[in-house]
Amino acid sequence: MEKIKLSLLQKWKLPEQYSFVHSSALLSDGRVLILTSETDDSDKYCVLVLSSSDIKKIEICNCSEDRRNYPVLFRFEEGFGIIKKGQQCEYYTGDFSSPERLSIKNGHSVLQNIVPKKAQQRYFQVTSDSSLIPVCFENNVYYGDARCFALLEFDITKKYAEWKSFSNIDKKAFTHRDDRRDETPKIDSLKIANREIYAFLSGESTTSVNKWGMDYYALAKISADGTVVEKFLESDNLKQSSKKGGVNGVFTDSDYVVMTPLFKTDEWKGKQKLFSLTVRKYFDIGLPRGMSKHKVQNISGDSCITSLYNRGLKEVALCKIG
Repeated sequence: MEKIKLSLLQKWKLPEQYSFVHSSALLSDGRVLILTSETDDSDKYCVLVLSSSDIKKIEICNCSEDRRNYPVLFRFEEGFGIIKKGQQCEYYTGDFSSPERLSIKNGHSVLQNIVPKKAQQRYFQVTSDSSLIPVCFENNVYYGDARCFALLEFDITKKYAEWKSFSNIDKKAFTHRDDRRDETPKIDSLKIANREIYAFLSGESTTSVNKWGMDYYALAKISADGTVVEKFLESDNLKQSSKKGGVNGVFTDSDYVVMTPLFKTDEWKGKQKLFSLTVRKYFDIGLPRGMSKHKVQNISGDSCITSLYNRGLKEVALCKIG
């Protein structure tokens, strides 16, 4: 298997106050964006802006009154946006000191909402090359997963933001679906590229995947109403094996999908791989010397964001591919 090698450009050591990389992005000027939360108060979310000269913290929100309705980060042109509770969008540019705030239109009347009032956002990484932003949601049953998605039309010039659709993914296309249950597939990450929508799915099981493993995973192109247009990947029925298995997938601002196994006991030995949407094959990852425990978070052009987690977010690095 071919290997994509990374070389270190810059590394940032972080104070011991941040939890996980919930999502990330890379701006064209080289600044790295990390959506994270605080270790002492997991309801407090912020964006870390990492540049060649410093680390800037932008406080985003305190979700203590609505803990599960997490903020969503997306990159747009030369800035980034934050979607809050499906109701407001904040767009940051320049030095990010004063965001533009837009209310999100949600249907033509209170009785005809596109995104249900009880639907809750998930901060899972989403990418888009257009003004249509895909967002992961959970609705009706709340386990911290996402089984629904919505499309947000965003135009900062016209000061306009509106939900255009809300759907789940039809599981009829998947070989290892469970027709005995009504649960739809769980969504790890979403991507819009060249006006096409992609989703990485982590099966349907309602049990803890970290304890019991996944039932299956898949990578597919879908329509706005959740119909599966094309399958790129679909695993075997992982429950048939005596070993626990499963892979999470995250889209990047590039052709690659970051594939992260749940367990170190599977055939990948716990190591991440990259999957190319165009050539449709896997690549191994060659991390820089001394960074074997880093995980790839995002890729844009020939640049790659990695991070080190050890009971908290310890380091973030910017690497060059090749």
